[in-house]
Amino acid sequence: MKPRAAYRNEVKTRVPDHVYSALLLYMELNQLDSVSAALARIAAQHLLGSVGILPAQLSAVSADLSQPGPRQ
Repeated sequence: MKPRAAYRNEVKTRVPDHVYSALLLYMELNQLDSVSAALARIAAQHLLGSVGILPAQLSAVSADLSQPGPRQ
């Protein structure tokens, strides 16, 4: 049987050191006790802002022209 792998902090291994340090400072300033709670709050603030600036349905937004040419 293989021995169990040592615990590894996934966030710390996947982000640069300066970003992880900033995350720890954010957690301290906002009195958060877990990295997942901090990341959830950061994602909500980034995606929704303070007043919810994302549209309700992103699938309704189209990059195509609304009137591509004359009707035939």
